[in-house]
Amino acid sequence: MTKKYVMLADATRCINCKACVIACRAEWGTPLGHSRDWVREVEMEGPGGMPDLMLLPGRCQHCDDAPCVESCPSGAAYQREDGVVLVDHELCSGCELCVPACPYDARFLNPETGTVSKCTFCQPRIDAGQPPACVGTCVGRALVFGDANDPASEVSRLLQEKEWLRLTSDGVNVGPNHYYHTGGRPLPPEALPKPTTPHVQGRLLEEVVNPLAGAGLLGMAGVFVAAGMKKLLDRRSEVQRQEGGHHD
Repeated sequence: MTKKYVMLADATRCINCKACVIACRAEWGTPLGHSRDWVREVEMEGPGGMPDLMLLPGRCQHCDDAPCVESCPSGAAYQREDGVVLVDHELCSGCELCVPACPYDARFLNPETGTVSKCTFCQPRIDAGQPPACVGTCVGRALVFGDANDPASEVSRLLQEKEWLRLTSDGVNVGPNHYYHTGGRPLPPEALPKPTTPHVQGRLLEEVVNPLAGAGLLGMAGVFVAAGMKKLLDRRSEVQRQEGGHHD
């Protein structure tokens, strides 16, 4: 059976110690000013009108219908059969069209590589049978990662035992594979994703380049598309051969 990787975050156990953020930064050497994961603090009204604070660990949600994959013109953003969304740096041009397409603000242009970076669920580690760095260092056991298709896995058991919510809204439901347990409290509206607007470059492609191609540049566009597809397929074959060697 194909694996289905998911991340569970128990907001009732998170203490915002930032161990997950530090572990991620150490694992990936993330440049200062950027982060692959975070803990969001949301102030809200608790029982009796008293102030309350919800802590929500966040990262790429590895969505089933990932808008970043759809918006990537080079094919660098792709999704594996197990649900993990990755970036192929050999194909990424750094155009950043995927960055505003993400409703969770989980992607950024890495100033050191010139390509887009994001959480990969620590793909090399999970391919080697190890947990993501953030999960391995979570002192409160607020983060649990595993295969939801394995009925014997811890995530499968927890999904059955507790009530879990996902960061979706009326305008955005792209099938995130990141679940939150809030102890019965509703997710605050500030934490829910909002519909994204196309990046100016994306609108340019859609409104100018594509009509021009239909008006007489279709043949030339076809040549470029064919060349790009060949490069993409060749690169995909190389990645598959390398198996666990793909590193974001």
